[in-house]
Amino acid sequence: MNNNKQYVSNNVLLQLGFLILILIVFGLILKNVFAFLPGILGAICIYVLLFNPLNWMTQTKKMNKTLSVVLLILASAICIILPLYILIHTLTNKVMIMLNDTNKIEAQIKKFIDLLNQQFNIDIFSENNISKLTQAGTTILQTLLNASLDMFVQLGVAFLLSYFMLMKHKKLEQGFYQYIPLKNRNLKNMNSDLRQLVISNAVGVPLTALIQAIIAYVGYLIFGVEGAFTWFILTIFAAMLPVVGAALIYIPLAVVLFVQGDNGNAIGLLIYSFVVVGLSDNLIRFILQKKMADVHPLVTIFGVIIGINLFGFIGIIFGPILFSVFLWLIKLYKSEFVDPNPEE
Repeated sequence: MNNNKQYVSNNVLLQLGFLILILIVFGLILKNVFAFLPGILGAICIYVLLFNPLNWMTQTKKMNKTLSVVLLILASAICIILPLYILIHTLTNKVMIMLNDTNKIEAQIKKFIDLLNQQFNIDIFSENNISKLTQAGTTILQTLLNASLDMFVQLGVAFLLSYFMLMKHKKLEQGFYQYIPLKNRNLKNMNSDLRQLVISNAVGVPLTALIQAIIAYVGYLIFGVEGAFTWFILTIFAAMLPVVGAALIYIPLAVVLFVQGDNGNAIGLLIYSFVVVGLSDNLIRFILQKKMADVHPLVTIFGVIIGINLFGFIGIIFGPILFSVFLWLIKLYKSEFVDPNPEE
């Protein structure tokens, strides 16, 4: 009697067990590393931005590599942390001024509430509204605190990773072409396109916000906004946000002017902001980012929305990059598999 049973060899079972173990460990690593994804993306951005300056310092100027990397990391840290410090310092000063002049603020708030009651029949101090305002205020404070702590952690991760990436940039570049299983033509295009996307978003978004804030600042000076420079600083950061942008600053300022009885300047500020600042926003984004990389404005808008949901405030920079990479991967798939030899 023949026994035709076939058994799986011990070698295959050992391999399957080993692969399952690798996948489990990889899953655990991936699950915990995902929390530091903004820091990893930040490191990639810093690497891309500092790669050419590092080559210039080490090859053209013959500087020590370690010293060059340290100087570049410190310079990038100053460029990133200094604006955040200015923002926090500005907000702190503004809050302290408000706390030292509570009587004036209370009078303006009461005047604004009376105006709403008389003109629009809106009762802010209803029980329902007070409950909603309290909940919203608590949520905003908790979100800002968590976002601030998380941002500093992610920046630490970004600077640490970028230091090692720059120190080993030659091996990193070699590994990029050696281990990614794509055609060299597509790898070169990938390298070039990703650099352009990073520069467009990491430099283009803040620069666009700065130019728009300068235009808004001119309006603040023209129409007599008190503490115009403080509002200019806040406008820079607000202008990075999608949809609302700088309106998050100039609309409340116009309301304050109305409350103070300065109706002429309030109307002038609103017209100036909606027409000049609003149009300049679209024009600057179209011209500036178009020159840096061919990124559609809608990609920037939706990218920022997705980035904020995923990464918080720092997603203003990384969101458009992630969205652009997604669209670019579709293009790469077509080039690699659907139309692999376009030249032929």
